[in-house]
Amino acid sequence: MNDDFYVGYVPRAPAVLGRRIKRIVVGLVAASVAVGAALVLDQAPFAASKFEYGIYHDYAGVIEEWPYPILRTGSSSSSFLLVGTGKCGVSDAVRGLQGKGVRLKASLIERGQDRMLEVVSGSMQETGTELASSALQTDLGPVRLRGEIVDSKCYLGVMNPGNGKVHRDCAVRCISGGAPPAFIARDASGETRVLLLTGSDGRALHREVFPFVAEPLLIAGELVRSGSHLILKAEPSRFRRDSGINSPAWCIR
Repeated sequence: MNDDFYVGYVPRAPAVLGRRIKRIVVGLVAASVAVGAALVLDQAPFAASKFEYGIYHDYAGVIEEWPYPILRTGSSSSSFLLVGTGKCGVSDAVRGLQGKGVRLKASLIERGQDRMLEVVSGSMQETGTELASSALQTDLGPVRLRGEIVDSKCYLGVMNPGNGKVHRDCAVRCISGGAPPAFIARDASGETRVLLLTGSDGRALHREVFPFVAEPLLIAGELVRSGSHLILKAEPSRFRRDSGINSPAWCIR
């Protein structure tokens, strides 16, 4: 009789077969743990961004209406992009407030030096302060850039990650609702920069950029610094998808 033969209704398997099965099970579990750990370690780390969801602070400053709503506080270099709750912008709320002082309640969204406020609906009130001129704009000249269009709200901290093809549908809906579209690209030092994206005439862009969101792109345009923000002026009709072949290097100045 073969003592290694196992019959299913017998309470215990033969010792030799049992040891063999245990080794196989331990090996499979160890391999599964190793594969899982490798997949986790291979993932890119989350960006150093934050969204103070449900935490509200009072802010005061002057409204810059174009190309996208901005609250300027203190010096011209201190400013916040403005968006509404959910997938909504605040263009209607700031219409006619160009250069006027306001106070509002909002949650902070922040990624690096780029900051945004999610304004509580109905909290914006005029203070009577007025500032006739807009922030000083500096023309930085023509540029050719490689990067990706994102919605600024998610990218700056509401979602993590807030870019790439997995985020495409969400980004399109956010831009459609009024979140400013942004172009992310690297400067000469390798640092990723967030550029507000407008038409070549400085107009706000929304539906025109939908076909290009989350795609690797090559964009030629004019780079402008406005206060603490960089603005890329370019026409969507001239956007080109990046094949990765003979593409120009990053060249933000």
